[in-house]
Amino acid sequence: MNRTFAKISLSLLATLACLPLVAQPVPDDPDAIVEEIVDNLRGGGMHATLELEVERSDRTIEYSLETISDGAERSLIRVTAPPRDAGQAFLSLGDQLFIYTPRLGRVLRLPPSGANDSFLGSDLSYNDLAGDDIRENYDASVASRSGEEIVLSLHPTAGAPTPYGELRFAATLPGLAPLKLTFFDQRGTEVKRVLFEEIVTLENGKLFPMRLVVEDLTADGGRTVARYTDGDYDFAVPESCFTQRALERGCL
Repeated sequence: MNRTFAKISLSLLATLACLPLVAQPVPDDPDAIVEEIVDNLRGGGMHATLELEVERSDRTIEYSLETISDGAERSLIRVTAPPRDAGQAFLSLGDQLFIYTPRLGRVLRLPPSGANDSFLGSDLSYNDLAGDDIRENYDASVASRSGEEIVLSLHPTAGAPTPYGELRFAATLPGLAPLKLTFFDQRGTEVKRVLFEEIVTLENGKLFPMRLVVEDLTADGGRTVARYTDGDYDFAVPESCFTQRALERGCL
């Protein structure tokens, strides 16, 4: 790993974690509040390592991912470990998602109906990785609000490609750092929960969670832990990273 890629060390992360959350005016419009929560969740332009731990009743599988994002609608994720999965790559361009598998040796475009499929057999979906689903396919309203926390209720818009009947998104006040995202099926039963932990204040002011815990609440169970271990969180991403060519060969 080169020095640029490891710009934020573990000691610096510990320092960042102790910084106070930045107080910002909270918008009145629920959709604008969701917008700010998602902006915090994305963090900004980055080149980082994401360690993924997929826990099942009989085994635990660990992945190491190189993730590149412009902090908006585009991201490139490449699997670097374990060796059997290395080289797989995922390119998100807004609502378009492309996948490269070395075994097939070609790029596939995922249809909208497949965006809720499991990512690498984990409890994360491709939509969870892309991030645009919440902003584009749901209408928000305020479910509750206290001195330190706000909870948004999100219902899918007509024709939205989602299996969920409602999402509940909790965030801090006043900073709007993401805390918890709960998914309900069409009958109102909780089926998945995402906890956002180890929130740090980045140089750009975003309140970014370094650790995510995804829990499958259905009968099948399961748990996935995702954690950023190092990286550059003030990264100017080359345009070459958001091409199909980068899926196969990388861009840095």
